[in-house]
Amino acid sequence: MSTARPELLALLDAVKDHPDDDTPRLVLADWLDEQENSLDAARANFIRRDIGRAPELLVRSRTLTEAEEAERLFPLWLGPVAALGSGRFERGLPVLSISGPRLLKPDVPALLASEEFAFVQCLHLVEAGGARMPAMTAVPEFQHVPALSAHPFTPLGTHSAAKFFGSPNLGGMRQIALRGVYPGAVGMQALAANPALARLRKLALAHNKLVDKSVTALAVGKHLARLEVLDLSDNNIGDAGARALVESQTLANLRELNLQENSRLTDGGKAALRERFGHRVNLTSQLFS
Repeated sequence: MSTARPELLALLDAVKDHPDDDTPRLVLADWLDEQENSLDAARANFIRRDIGRAPELLVRSRTLTEAEEAERLFPLWLGPVAALGSGRFERGLPVLSISGPRLLKPDVPALLASEEFAFVQCLHLVEAGGARMPAMTAVPEFQHVPALSAHPFTPLGTHSAAKFFGSPNLGGMRQIALRGVYPGAVGMQALAANPALARLRKLALAHNKLVDKSVTALAVGKHLARLEVLDLSDNNIGDAGARALVESQTLANLRELNLQENSRLTDGGKAALRERFGHRVNLTSQLFS
């Protein structure tokens, strides 16, 4: 594994802080080109070309040649980190899929702290329900994980959710997307009260049986001021939860709010949400991906 270069880590941090902006990725590519080694040059070239074709990839799959190139580059970019699971590229940088049991192995902390892992823009977990997720975040090196997505086979439940969302080792998180974890109000209170989550930009908690008490805990949290995208679709949120979101000062920077498929919301609750958030609130169709 490579010793992490401070300049590279700073540039990758900028990419993760602004995941929808191509500019930090292109600045990263320029810096990689200046390092005068073949691997960094290949990374720079791939980032530029992958960003350039990103709009096309919304309507078509990669060609065979492009897919073969991505498959060849993945282990070169990530070295020993690639052996943790499988992966793909999104807009020039890797996304790593890994099983929960593998993430608990003793070699993982050193891999998470490596320069190779710093290129990973998201960790997708499989087989990661129950007590496994709080066990993962108990490792200090988990702070190097910038984004996490999972739809576990087994819900966390309130106890494990509180331990997971309350972990001090979530300081690198910019994006969290979890379905079917059922954290309850206790889990949401832990999330909202955790200062380690102050860098969070996107939070997707669709299909989690969230009720008004859970949303109220989220809305009054003091550490989510940077949150830009919030997906609470397919839950059990009613007008009291809508009112908490409308009155929230912390969530002032939201640019996307998804509340579709919350059948307890009345026309009055929806009207209040539209008055506060305007076109930023989605009550009818998918918004978060």
